[in-house]
Amino acid sequence: MHRLVAAALIALLPLIACRARETGSQTAAAPSPVPPAAAPQAAPPADVGASSDLATSDLAPPGEAAPDLPQDRPLLAGFLVVDGVYNSELMAPYDVFHHTVFHTKPGIEVFTVSPDGNPVTTFEGIRLTPTYSFQNAPAIDILVVPSARGSMDADLRNQALIDWVRRAGGGARHVVSLCDGAFVLAQAGLLDGVPATTFPDDYERLSKAFPNVDLRINVSFVDAGKVLTSEGGARSYDVAMHLVDRLYGPQVAKEIGKGLLLPWPPPGWLKYVTATPAPAGPAP
Repeated sequence: MHRLVAAALIALLPLIACRARETGSQTAAAPSPVPPAAAPQAAPPADVGASSDLATSDLAPPGEAAPDLPQDRPLLAGFLVVDGVYNSELMAPYDVFHHTVFHTKPGIEVFTVSPDGNPVTTFEGIRLTPTYSFQNAPAIDILVVPSARGSMDADLRNQALIDWVRRAGGGARHVVSLCDGAFVLAQAGLLDGVPATTFPDDYERLSKAFPNVDLRINVSFVDAGKVLTSEGGARSYDVAMHLVDRLYGPQVAKEIGKGLLLPWPPPGWLKYVTATPAPAGPAP
C-alpha cells in the first residue's frame, strides 16, 4: 500500500512543479526590457498622444498580397545590431519575417547589419556575428531598428550610425522600430511629424527630446504607412505580424502565427493605431 501511495506522489511531482512555475510567472513582476533612466521621469501629460483615435487596419484583402511586391526576389529586411541590443526586440520580428518564406514566395530575406561588421553582444549576453557592415550592406526594403542599451544616449551621439539609419531608412519601403529604437529613428529625422510610439516608461523622454514626433501612447504599435513603431518587449511580435498581414495578406500571417503559436487575426484587446502623418506645412 505504501509503495502505491509513493508511486502516485512521484507521478504527480512534475505536474505540481509545472503548476508552481505557472503560478510564479503570473505573480512575479516582469523585468523591464530597458534599463531605468538615469533620473526619475514624470508621468506623461494627458495631452501627449492618446489611444482614442484607433482606426481599422488597412490589411490586404484575404488571400491577396500588396500589388507592388517584387516577384523576382524576396524583400530584404535588414536588422541594425549594436552592442547591447535587446534579445526580444531583435528576435521577435526576425522570427516573424523569416517565417514568411515557408508560406509565400519569395517572402522576406532577413539579415543583420552592424556598424563595422564585427561581432556584437546582446544586452542579455548572446554573441552575434552580423551578416553585413554599413559599408557592404545591400539596399534594404525593410529597415528594422531594435532597442539597445544605448538607444536613448550613446547611440544617438554615434553620427556614423545615425547617418546610416537616415540613408537606409530613407530608401526603404518600410522602417520598423521596437521599443527605444524610436529614439534612433527620431534622431535620424525619420519621425518628424510622424505618429509613433515607444516603450511606455519613455513616453515623456521621447516627447521632450523630440517634440516633432506625433507621440501616441497606450498602444502596442503605430502604423504610419512607411514607418511602424512598437512599444517593444513581447509586443514586438504584434507589429511584425501586422506588417506581414499588410504585405502578404491575412492568410499568410495566420499561418505564421500558427507556427509560432501567435494568435492572428489579433485578439480584440490589442490596441494599435493606423495613422497618416500630417502633411508638411508651407516652407517658411
